[in-house]
Amino acid sequence: MHIVILAEKPNQAKDISQIFKNVKRNNGYYEITDNDFFPNASVTLTYGIGHLVGLALPTAYDEKYKQWRKQDLPIFPQNFKFEVTKGTKDQFQTVKKLLKQADTLIIATDSDREGENIAYSIFNQAGVNFSCKGPC
Repeated sequence: MHIVILAEKPNQAKDISQIFKNVKRNNGYYEITDNDFFPNASVTLTYGIGHLVGLALPTAYDEKYKQWRKQDLPIFPQNFKFEVTKGTKDQFQTVKKLLKQADTLIIATDSDREGENIAYSIFNQAGVNFSCKGPC
């Protein structure tokens, strides 16, 4: 079984990693071996950087929004689009690859609506489909 733990930010992942016995730091994630917590499982702890995924800019909906005009406001698209935040593409690719290898996902973001929203936005943008077996 492969478990992926998703933290919201790098310092949060670092703090979480310190509770485990054997941790190897890699570029964008930690490999964890700790049979007390996770017997017979490989575990990876990864993280977002700020908001890895955010709302698309208005120009993603229509080029006319390149120039702001009062008569175009407010902008309420039929369906909101999301995109990987500029400057975080490498970390997003790392997270996406790890999520797709997971049998089990653990959300370890901040325990508020924003933290959950960050996690689910990353899952959706990465194309990860999962079924919830605990509190959702």
